[in-house]
Amino acid sequence: MQRNPIFHQTRLRLAAWYTLVMGGILGLSSLGVYSVVAHAYYETIDQGLQSVANALHKSIEPAWQQPGQLQRLAKEFSLELCVAQTNCLPKTTAIKKSIAEAANPVNYYIRLLDSSGKLFASGGMEFDKLPITSELQHWQILTDSSGTRYREITLPLYTQNQVSGYLQVARSITDLDQHLAYLKLALMLGLPISMIFVGLSSWWLAGRAMQPVYLSYQQMQQFTADAAHEFRTPLAAMYSTIEAAIKLQQEPKSNGGILDVLKRQNRRLSQLVGDLLLLTRIDQKELTGEYQSCCLNDLISDLTEELAFLAVETKVNLSKQVQVSEKLYVMGNEEQLYRLISNLIANAIQATSSGGKVTVFLEKSELYAMIKVEDTGIGIAVEHQQRIFDRFYRVDRNRSRTSGGSGLGLAIAIAIARAHKGNIHVQSQPGLGSTFTVRLPLSL
Repeated sequence: MQRNPIFHQTRLRLAAWYTLVMGGILGLSSLGVYSVVAHAYYETIDQGLQSVANALHKSIEPAWQQPGQLQRLAKEFSLELCVAQTNCLPKTTAIKKSIAEAANPVNYYIRLLDSSGKLFASGGMEFDKLPITSELQHWQILTDSSGTRYREITLPLYTQNQVSGYLQVARSITDLDQHLAYLKLALMLGLPISMIFVGLSSWWLAGRAMQPVYLSYQQMQQFTADAAHEFRTPLAAMYSTIEAAIKLQQEPKSNGGILDVLKRQNRRLSQLVGDLLLLTRIDQKELTGEYQSCCLNDLISDLTEELAFLAVETKVNLSKQVQVSEKLYVMGNEEQLYRLISNLIANAIQATSSGGKVTVFLEKSELYAMIKVEDTGIGIAVEHQQRIFDRFYRVDRNRSRTSGGSGLGLAIAIAIARAHKGNIHVQSQPGLGSTFTVRLPLSL
């Protein structure tokens, strides 16, 4: 399968699509896992913070706006509050056991605000210039000057059914950020590693899936080669018999026409069998051992001279333009390269009407030789340009029957080009002609 470029490229595409699809699924799954875990962490933090805030709220609200009661309450809960900014007790780094023993060692802080939102008292952990927002939302996330983030809950304090202050309880979510950072790093590192394994397994699975198709293709190739090989002997014998019958015939007027038709059709069938056998040999890469250095300048010169008679018969002007000063050499099978270029020139001549022009160019582009066959013929419609290299595909079937074509000329040409690590590109407009460009790597 590796030796066949069609199956190799198809397998590569399948593996790439498998990898892209699985990569998308894994990426979405990773995003979902991260979102679910982050949501679960936030829910857990909010539940703990809500419990602590409710416990403090029940104790602080009855003593609210009674400074003595607040100080007593602070000592009872082992929570140090700063009632006046000029007389503040040292701040601890955590709420004591009586409030949130289960939450240690997570750091908490408490702030009491008056009805206008100004700080009245504070306590708990030490924080660095944590802002007091003007909008007292129930839940919010604040960031101090050092970049530490806090999750804060705000509960109103009532006096005679009117809001007279606010209780704010918050905790640092540094531990949450660290956990999420570790999770994100694990997912980001795990995704490319998983993609490597997915890519390798996709390549293996694509090979396994294509194995039956490749075996069927090989059997079809073998059948074509065997059938073409077996046809050659009876066709040769038939051709010899027809030749002998023509020479020995007694009445040329009665049988000569029939024998000539049989001879012509036999020659056409023999050519078709030879083309099928050649395509099979190219597909099976049986010509690579016959490669040698070939001069494209000489090939083009010989072909323009040999096909000049065909151009004269159809009243087409055939010329060449070698636009390089040095000789261009490629590694390949000279006979097959001859067949490649002759097919393109012959097709261009047949597609060009009387008085038209066919020009063969030889150019050099970096490490490649460029052979262009340009004609002023009927052109090829866009919908046919992608299929003209398919085997037995003919744009104009009536014209092909008249000229004796089988639809294998361009298929053989592109097969030879690809066997020589090159390619063929076509540019055409109906009524304006066509340009076939052959690109072959130069021999170093």
